[in-house]
Amino acid sequence: MKIALNEIWNFLKMVNTKEEGWSYSLCAGEVKVEAITTETMLALREDESYDTELLPSIFTFREILWQPDVFTEASMSIPSLRILQAFCDEACAELEEKGGNVNGIYIPLIRGVGSCSGKAMKALEKEKADVKKVLGDFRTCVFPIIKFFIYHPKNRNDYFQDAQNRLNYAVKIMLTQFYGRYTELEDPYWKVSFSKTKAKKTPKPEPEEQ
Repeated sequence: MKIALNEIWNFLKMVNTKEEGWSYSLCAGEVKVEAITTETMLALREDESYDTELLPSIFTFREILWQPDVFTEASMSIPSLRILQAFCDEACAELEEKGGNVNGIYIPLIRGVGSCSGKAMKALEKEKADVKKVLGDFRTCVFPIIKFFIYHPKNRNDYFQDAQNRLNYAVKIMLTQFYGRYTELEDPYWKVSFSKTKAKKTPKPEPEEQ
């Protein structure tokens, strides 16, 4: 069953969250986080330890993700991509050290942003790289991941509004200046599955020999 990103919380209100067998997967572009339990989903919704500075750190303050076509040469974009990749590596290392099931959702997503940055750098290092095409592909790659963090239930409202405005602007720029197509922009979503667990049968005792 496919459920839209924010509809998952209404879904959790309707189902018996104590019933065993529910499993969730987060699909954000190339990143898939599978085998998430109901308990982890509920912890995600109420994650008091969520770092609200994460959203501005990976998106709002990163002009490379929403700025108009001002970089005409490949060498002008590479430093920003390298810094973003390094931030993602450091953030993942910190979350891995803290541990926890909820951080196990964040880590692949942040690592995905770093991976998209690395791919863009390699493409820009090639001779006669098409800067607009590379940056357009980069922004399309990170779009579903960024959208997940924008709509995280524990975001600060002012950070949410600012990031949402910049994302809308970024989409406009992608479509008008970076050869993007609206159909290429994937929204993140959840896949929900249920597997009813069967009670184990107690083996019958073998008859005693007479």
